Amino acid sequence: MNKTEKIIILKQYQDMFYAQSVLEIDKSDSIREFSFLLKTLGMTKEKFEVENKILAEENGIKGTARAMFEAIFEAFAKFGTYVHYDLSEINMYYDDLQYKMDAEGIKCHKARISYLTN
Repeated sequence: MNKTEKIIILKQYQDMFYAQSVLEIDKSDSIREFSFLLKTLGMTKEKFEVENKILAEENGIKGTARAMFEAIFEAFAKFGTYVHYDLSEINMYYDDLQYKMDAEGIKCHKARISYLTN
């Protein structure tokens, strides 16, 4: 698959996810099918990036808070784990990942979470 085809698929998914999340138009069947397609094509990271972009705009996450979330996403992606802008979801995955992370990664994660919860 070439770059243009990837862009087209991700744009379609972005439009569906936006309609579902922001406009509250039921697109759950289409999103489920596209999620499976993106996973099959090895585009899970891109799928989460599209979803997180929309969720950040919808929830008004900007500036330093957005940078902290993105740093968490990058740290988790090293272990093949992708999450959304949701602290409870992040904490759930962190419970498993903390045993795989080094001391510096754990320290940085705790600092980011501390910033986001204050």
